[in-house]
Amino acid sequence: MEIVGLEPRRSDLARGIVIARSAGPLDGAAQRALWDALGAAGVTEPSEAGTEEEDGRPRQWLAAPWLPPAKDEPGELDRQREAFEQAGVSWGIDAIWCVKVETGIDGVAWLELAAAEARSPAEPSKAPAAVADAVFEQEAEVLYSAPDAPASAAPGEPAAGAEAGGGEEEDDEDDDEVAGGAVALESRWRNGPPPLEHTVDFPIERYPEIIDDYEWESFGIALKLSGPALLGEESVINAFFALWLSVYQDERVEEFEPFQRADVVHDRVHRSALMWVERFAVPATPADQVHFLLWIVARINDVLPVTWARFDGVDDAVKSRALVRGEPRGGESSGGPRSEEPFILAGNPYADRFRRQGEEAALAWAVGQSVWSRRELAGMLIEVALAHNPDDATTAAVAERLLRRALTFDPSSDATGYLAIVLVRQRRVAEAIGLARGAPSRDVRLLVVGEIAEHASLQLDAALELLDEAALAGTDPEEVCELVGSVASHAPGHLGALLARLPTDGALVPYLYNTSFSVERPQALAILRKVLSLPPPGRDAGEARTALVMAWNNACIHAHALGEYRLAVELADGGQPYGPESPYIFHSAACAYAAVGEIDRALDQVARAIEHEYEHAEKMETDNDLAPLQKDPRFSALFRDWRTRRADLN
Repeated sequence: MEIVGLEPRRSDLARGIVIARSAGPLDGAAQRALWDALGAAGVTEPSEAGTEEEDGRPRQWLAAPWLPPAKDEPGELDRQREAFEQAGVSWGIDAIWCVKVETGIDGVAWLELAAAEARSPAEPSKAPAAVADAVFEQEAEVLYSAPDAPASAAPGEPAAGAEAGGGEEEDDEDDDEVAGGAVALESRWRNGPPPLEHTVDFPIERYPEIIDDYEWESFGIALKLSGPALLGEESVINAFFALWLSVYQDERVEEFEPFQRADVVHDRVHRSALMWVERFAVPATPADQVHFLLWIVARINDVLPVTWARFDGVDDAVKSRALVRGEPRGGESSGGPRSEEPFILAGNPYADRFRRQGEEAALAWAVGQSVWSRRELAGMLIEVALAHNPDDATTAAVAERLLRRALTFDPSSDATGYLAIVLVRQRRVAEAIGLARGAPSRDVRLLVVGEIAEHASLQLDAALELLDEAALAGTDPEEVCELVGSVASHAPGHLGALLARLPTDGALVPYLYNTSFSVERPQALAILRKVLSLPPPGRDAGEARTALVMAWNNACIHAHALGEYRLAVELADGGQPYGPESPYIFHSAACAYAAVGEIDRALDQVARAIEHEYEHAEKMETDNDLAPLQKDPRFSALFRDWRTRRADLN
């Protein structure tokens, strides 16, 4: 049995992984027994070893954290070697790799630096204030003013229009900016830098450009394996992923959070993986980060041959890939449930040939090669097509050829959607509609309608026919409402026709409500009236119920602001049952009734708002829309009594 990398640690910061390959697949019980034996020998922590393998799936590749033996304890090294050799005999292990790193990021120094920066005078921000596009907290929206122009929040209060729970998350992101908003000018390691790699034995795309183009918001690498495929390859990738990020942890400071999210996405069909991290706020230069990650992938290559790799960001990867439809997930039988597997394009040799040799030579290579699947080739052509401007006739022609060729490689790829965009931009709207009608994915229908609304709105009537009952019912409500917002913004004359096509589905309520904040007032009113026509969510429906209640209020405000006073009264009447849930409704209703001279009803609404402890009661007293009430002694009496009660309570 071959044992690679078994050596003592030189630092107490050492952390490592152990990879084992068996001659044949081991079932779940055998895997558990293997790790129990190695844990007893001090090779790994028994509580951590093999946790991934407990799903019961057979594997030939196995991985776990490794506890490197101490240098001043020679017996530890011998015990681990003996345990490995015994494992080889007992479970047919034919090779073991031990990989370690003996340093870590200095989180203490980083936090001290961040604190010093926070204490220094900050330059005034030149960025415009964010305008929220949704309201899910009653107290967050000042609805006596137009909801499409929310007032600035007072210090310590959530911004107007913030979604439920959203304010705290935004604060966290702002805090991260102190430490991660700028690229580190120097690295801060506890025991010198980690091992770095500058050259590898496999093609690596976007290197060394990634160093200059480094984005801390999203950073990672995609890789494609070669050689014989054995069960459990994902375990090896996951172990190296954990080792990579463990270097950026500092157990001395709990408040140090080096990243926001991280994950590994596996494409088992194509033996590819994407390791990524978001908001990577660490005190390490881009060069150190890139070369350490390159070292990690080089060590993967020592164990599992890598045929291609490229530095990638999760956002780019998600946007550029489609999903392999109809493939069973790994571990499921072919007769089991069918689901969608991620598709990872770990490189694009076609793009390089396209640049150097031209379109025909690149295509000849694609047709003749055998390393990459037809799905991967389609993805490569799509990426190259996306680099061509669809608004320019010359480059659009190239993009069209590439996308049509991509569809010959894989008809289920998202080349159809991109081709539809090219056709719309070139004013070939009828062709785009025909393409969408025959597309395997109904998503293309929504895409085409949105593109035509923005770029060829005069021809939108014909495109709306794509949105039949099946297409809308089978589409996520959020995506449907994004289309509503696009049509409202770019082709408002067609908004009514689109709203009439929407299904009578209460799931649309919160998303349509959100959409109303991103469009002009007349369109917002139309969208909110659609919300009010849908089945009302129950009182226990959370945000959906809040959206419905506030839709009554906002619709009344919009109608009043547009001078449609009779409609405002109609909406005020309809919103009465929801007033106790949101006293804002009583305020807007009072304005509606006052506008048509119904003074008694308006006064009653003011009284109801006060009775239900409306938090902006004092605003009603000076609201210009309630001016017809201000000369009535009953109006001033309401506020006199209200102040008296508040004084008594205080």
